[in-house]
Amino acid sequence: MAPVPLEPEVKYLPLSLVAGHALAVAILGTTVARSLFRSYQHLPPSQGTRARLVRRSALAPLFASLALISLSLASYWALGYAKLSYRVWADQRGVEAPVRFYGDHGVIPNETATQVFIGRWLSDTPIHLDALEIIAEKARRFWWGQQIELATVSWSLLLAVEGKRRRIPSVWAYLGLAHLVSLSFAQNLFYLALLLTPAPTTTADDRHPTSALGRLRERLLPVKSINWTPHPALLLASFCFTYVLIYWAPSTTGTATFARIAIFGRLLTFGPIIIPAVVPASWGTVYSDPHGAYGIFTELFRFVSTASFAFHVKGTALALLYNAPNAHYHRHSRFLPFDTEKRSTWERTTTALGKVLGSASDHPVVAAVAWDVLLSGLSQGLWAATRVLDVNDILAASTPFAPNDSSKAKPPPRLLGGSDKTKPELESSSHTNTVSTRRRGNQHAEKNKSAEMTISETPSSRSTRQGRTLKRTANPEEAPEDAYEPSPAESRTAVEGDELPDEDMDWESAALAWGLTALGGLGSSSAGVFGAECTSR
Repeated sequence: MAPVPLEPEVKYLPLSLVAGHALAVAILGTTVARSLFRSYQHLPPSQGTRARLVRRSALAPLFASLALISLSLASYWALGYAKLSYRVWADQRGVEAPVRFYGDHGVIPNETATQVFIGRWLSDTPIHLDALEIIAEKARRFWWGQQIELATVSWSLLLAVEGKRRRIPSVWAYLGLAHLVSLSFAQNLFYLALLLTPAPTTTADDRHPTSALGRLRERLLPVKSINWTPHPALLLASFCFTYVLIYWAPSTTGTATFARIAIFGRLLTFGPIIIPAVVPASWGTVYSDPHGAYGIFTELFRFVSTASFAFHVKGTALALLYNAPNAHYHRHSRFLPFDTEKRSTWERTTTALGKVLGSASDHPVVAAVAWDVLLSGLSQGLWAATRVLDVNDILAASTPFAPNDSSKAKPPPRLLGGSDKTKPELESSSHTNTVSTRRRGNQHAEKNKSAEMTISETPSSRSTRQGRTLKRTANPEEAPEDAYEPSPAESRTAVEGDELPDEDMDWESAALAWGLTALGGLGSSSAGVFGAECTSR
């Protein structure tokens, strides 16, 4: 076939899209970094105790390292895809392609360097659309890509719930990085934000905007109560539209409709973040206590998990049954040595499951998505272990018809009746306004029972303690003051915060999360873990 002649003019729209992608990543990364720094800077004094400092110093480097690994792998495979795409473009147009980065016939300008036509390559090649089509055009590759799409739905709901409760600024930037870089990279950054924001920040949202733009935004979109929750039908509609597009996307590859589906599907993932901000307050409910919305959160995550499991079963069946000849071929196959030398033999000898898992080596884009799935699953298991999530909460948010613990929809007794804990070494409290603790199994019921017994102690025991106090303090002026008990109105508006778990790591929760990932896919397990995170405080 004769080479395609080079286009004399460079098209600036494709170039602006690539440059805009890089610029958006830089801006979003800077926004997230500023958000993390501000959260760390505004930690309340109660979060500076020794136990919390030790815990943060151990967990923050862990998730920061996972984020760095995710970013490195995403960059590596993106560079590999760019090199492969340029080689195909150069071969089609009879242009010499560089064989190395530096040296003879390299990219770095010198006497023997090869000229690189980056502008013309980007003008002729829709690299973003090609990457998405390569993943969606074959059932085996879409098995990996679909898991990322489904997991993004449940993660967007976590961003909406926890971002509003903790008042984490710019949660939309984390979701933007998930689309532009990788899901695991953005998730690990948000885990860092949760570690650095154990209690809601009050320094940013409590101040009235001073700029004209801020005042206009507050007038058009008034800030709603912290306990306001939109009607679940609004979020369910957003999820359903997203699932329709995920189902429809593979059948539209190679057509102009595919690009519209890809763009609209990514915009819909911002629904759980945008809907609470733009809908009127009358379209939701203000709960007297934050725990009143736990039942809604559990049902939403359960719906997401069930839908994700159904998609995963369908995708797995199609991928296992997809045995068409040369099913591994794609538009860049001729430049992959594994495809031309060993792939045919490997396709004939391996099992159906091996072909599905081996599709990760079909193309650098598919490899990037596969590593993203693995790192996201690893990170969410470690997060479940560090948060000591209750396995019953994970199952309730991920399994249809699982029993839901309705007792968590009620505030803990000590919030309404006050607390008589005054010793500094009781670090598990960690915040005077904390309303929840993380419990697992039978420990949850036993410790709640002991808390109720402490509050409902008998009058005789109270008088006995007061009598002993009077004997020790002869001077009335030195007598201790009565313990402060918040009023019901103050209890309803009390700030929620995290308490330190009883254990450092709970590998039972991690094992359950990883088991759900292997059985039901990343989307189903993400809904279980994130649902437990939103309802276990």
